[in-house]
Amino acid sequence: MPVNYVEEVYKGPEKFLVSMDIGTTQSAVSFAHFAPGTLTCARIVTHWPGQVQSSGEAKIPTVVSYHKGLLRACGEEAISDLEHQDMNVAQWFKLHIHPSTMMRTSHFVIPEMPPGVSVERAYSDMMRYLMDNTQSFFERTTQDGDAIWARLRDKMIIIQASPNGWGIHEQKTIRTAAVRAGIVSRGTAEQMIRFIPEAEAAVHYALARYSDDWLEVGTTFAVVDAGGSTVDTTVYQCTSIGPLGLREACPSECVQAGGIFVNRAVEKLLSDRLRGSRFDGHEIMRRILEFFEKELKPKFDGSQDSYQIRFGSIKDTEQDLRISKGRITIAKEDLKAAFDTVVDRIITCCTNTLRNHKAKYILLVGGFGESPYLQRRLSDKFLARGTNVIAVGDYSGKAVAEGATIGYIKKLVKARATKVTFGGCVRELYDQKLHGSRNHCTYIDADGKRRVDHAFHPWVIKGTILEDDFAQRLNYHKSWDASSITKDDLASQLSKITAEVYAWEGDGPIPRWCKDEKGIDMPGMRLVCALDANLSPLASSLTITSDNGVQFYRVNFDVCVYFGGTSPRASLEWREDGDIRHGIAAMIPYVADED
Repeated sequence: MPVNYVEEVYKGPEKFLVSMDIGTTQSAVSFAHFAPGTLTCARIVTHWPGQVQSSGEAKIPTVVSYHKGLLRACGEEAISDLEHQDMNVAQWFKLHIHPSTMMRTSHFVIPEMPPGVSVERAYSDMMRYLMDNTQSFFERTTQDGDAIWARLRDKMIIIQASPNGWGIHEQKTIRTAAVRAGIVSRGTAEQMIRFIPEAEAAVHYALARYSDDWLEVGTTFAVVDAGGSTVDTTVYQCTSIGPLGLREACPSECVQAGGIFVNRAVEKLLSDRLRGSRFDGHEIMRRILEFFEKELKPKFDGSQDSYQIRFGSIKDTEQDLRISKGRITIAKEDLKAAFDTVVDRIITCCTNTLRNHKAKYILLVGGFGESPYLQRRLSDKFLARGTNVIAVGDYSGKAVAEGATIGYIKKLVKARATKVTFGGCVRELYDQKLHGSRNHCTYIDADGKRRVDHAFHPWVIKGTILEDDFAQRLNYHKSWDASSITKDDLASQLSKITAEVYAWEGDGPIPRWCKDEKGIDMPGMRLVCALDANLSPLASSLTITSDNGVQFYRVNFDVCVYFGGTSPRASLEWREDGDIRHGIAAMIPYVADED
């Protein structure tokens, strides 16, 4: 049943929102129809092809299969293709675009993509499948659904839930895939595809589904979203009650850890044991892992001396391999070791994030967050510090998908912490104390001033808590020697004015330079985006400026940074004929991109 998340009748223009959570192993979709005069509610897609009609499943496998380079099936219908050697299956493809900053687990081999199939294509095929079936579900379960969908299809806002550690590079891959899937056009992708951190979606789900009477102004709590391949930890502080408002207390953390890494550890453990035996085969291992995923992993708590996995018939017995009547026995210590490879990383991430914050609660969400073993280990670690661990049940696998829609409706998070230091790569006036190491790189600019290139000009410092309405305007200029340039040449030079946005990912003192003397990015510095603008219409109105006998043309412009919401943006702005003009806005994530 749909659940209302607002108390007031919607008064805005009619619109439609679709939220997709394309996880490493499972995917889910929620949506909301905003109609004037009604209460807006989030609904979850609860039926997919290949599932029993009455099952009410909200999640499907993130699997895409191909045959001879052509798309064959997605979701549940693609699972059976894992057994056929003539089929190529894309699974766990989300791992291929995780940035290196998410601390990849060593010795973990990511499944290869099918021949000729890119990650972008797999995402595109999966997104098209999700969208097509969302349309079918909506039209089948909503009065006049086909008319509503047709009316709003080209205006739909698509929310993509993404790990905290994703940045512009990963977002670009998803936007390009959405264009390829025909979900949005190239011209509307920036506007219609939005991103929300998975942890932020999870906190909206938790607070909408469960009582918030434990919250009061000043309460600090953490949300740990433990999914298939990533674990996001975000610390929030309650800033208001009625209406409820939250703010991030510090930069969030994201590590590559989750349920699939436990699966891989178990697979390696049993593959080594069964190697060379009559049970050494792809199909048997598939059945073992399927049972482990559905039956044992959700129940394992470390309380028994041994555990069994069913995979065969009563005739399958091999005492040396600890196999009896189709069941293989695994010692508790072996299973604990498999879980601990992931759980230890999660605890370390939580400990680091909460080092300077006294959290009253940890809300544990996500598929792997249902693990009794993870819950116990976290409680053992943090209860002594006065922090209660609360498992927010997500048994239908819809927390992030539904939470993304709720987040768009309720917008409980009013301020966020920057994970990096943002700034510009600029020409600075030479200062011997600051720039002495590059004295040999200085030059006399067109305005007669000595300058040096590639200096890092910080705009927003890492860890700064920025309110939704935060904006910053920074003044810049560019000059040309009046004696050596014509107005036509000046117009050509002004046709593309560029300002580079950089991010410093490290801790400690902020570097003086964003590039070395050869123009190569310094270690830890990343080019986030370039802001472009066409200022050529100003050429005819520019007049010569004189300063200490030097004559030059000078154009002034501003870099304007808007950090409101989950998708900050920046643009160049300037004054033309008395009016403010804007260049094309570029999106700036709270994390840096990956080369």
